[in-house]
Amino acid sequence: MQIISSNQFYAASLGGILQQQTLLTTLSQQLSTGNALVNPSAQPVAVAQNVSLTAQIGQLAGFSQNGSSAQQSLQLESSTLQSVGTLVQQVRQLALQMNNGTIDAQQLQNAATTMQSYLQQLVQYGNAQDGQGNYVFAGSQTQTQPFVLQSDGQVLYQGDGAQNQLALGPSLSTAIGDPGNAVFMNIPGGNGTFSVSASASNTGGATAGPGTVNNPSLAQQLLTVGGTEYQISFSAAPSGGGLVYSVSSGSGATFTASGVVSSGSFSSGMSIGLPPGANPAIEVPILGAPAAGDSFTIAGSKPQSLFASFLDLQQAFSGSGPSSGSSARRAQAISDTLASLDQAQTVLLGTQSAIGSRLQQVQAVQSQNASVTLQLQTQQTSIASINYPATISQYEQSLTALQASESAFSQLQGLSLFKYL
Repeated sequence: MQIISSNQFYAASLGGILQQQTLLTTLSQQLSTGNALVNPSAQPVAVAQNVSLTAQIGQLAGFSQNGSSAQQSLQLESSTLQSVGTLVQQVRQLALQMNNGTIDAQQLQNAATTMQSYLQQLVQYGNAQDGQGNYVFAGSQTQTQPFVLQSDGQVLYQGDGAQNQLALGPSLSTAIGDPGNAVFMNIPGGNGTFSVSASASNTGGATAGPGTVNNPSLAQQLLTVGGTEYQISFSAAPSGGGLVYSVSSGSGATFTASGVVSSGSFSSGMSIGLPPGANPAIEVPILGAPAAGDSFTIAGSKPQSLFASFLDLQQAFSGSGPSSGSSARRAQAISDTLASLDQAQTVLLGTQSAIGSRLQQVQAVQSQNASVTLQLQTQQTSIASINYPATISQYEQSLTALQASESAFSQLQGLSLFKYL
């Protein structure tokens, strides 16, 4: 038989009361805060899970913020490029209006002035900034104005070719912009494969069209890789009356008589195939009547900026006179620029398409991140938040138990055998 001393009895009773008081304090804190983890030492596993969930939710919140920033940047770039596309369409319409033999000098001068304002407007679009003052088309040099319009009308690019990235997930990022050199500067000239230029000394009324490409791979190999250039020249027919043409080939615009690869009688509207043969890689139509001594050069496309195309039109409108030769040169410049503007539109549309794809990706990832965040928050709530009805019931039970324990302990303290002697 075990005998419990008075000290042991008091210690056990007091320990029970203190334990009840601790539980009651914990429940009180839970009710006041709504947090089930007010006593970390009592629930180490749940606390560790809660910490992990908080970190995951915080990381997703950062990705969500990046996604919102990416959407804003891409939408700003897209709207700016839409404005650029509208401006290019306006320039095309003006060029077509001026490509008319009835246009007088005053109309051409007005068109040149309009082109000057269009060029300035294009530079303004190229220097678009977001709400934080970052330049949209400067690449990674977001604090540097990317485009500078010089006094001679030329435009310099001061950004770089990088694309800024934002993380959308642990192993996923997206480009939030496109560098200005890719969008505005490095546009293929001519029809994208080759360009046609008229000699500055031409006096006739002929123009050479942008031409067509029948065999892209052969044209690329000849004109771009091989660097071959062709010159179509016109001279009086030996028999008198009419013209003959000859085609010389060279490299780096070097043409010699020994380089003649084909020749024949000329008729207005004919297309000359290059290289000569049954299956030419390209064809160049000659419209109108050239003069003896006139010539056109065909070379592989080289990068040309959209700004340069605008400037070419401005200069074409400014420098045209009343003679047949000058009118033809203006028409040739307009034809060449229209072809370059078509290439610029292709670049703009391609960039817009890429932006649209990125926006769809961002929106899809944002939706997925929101779904995962909700799941984690629900899981965290089940771990860290109390069940109010159950906790209130437990609190009331604990309070009743504590009061009973204190009353019993108080009564037992008054018991003594001496009272019965």
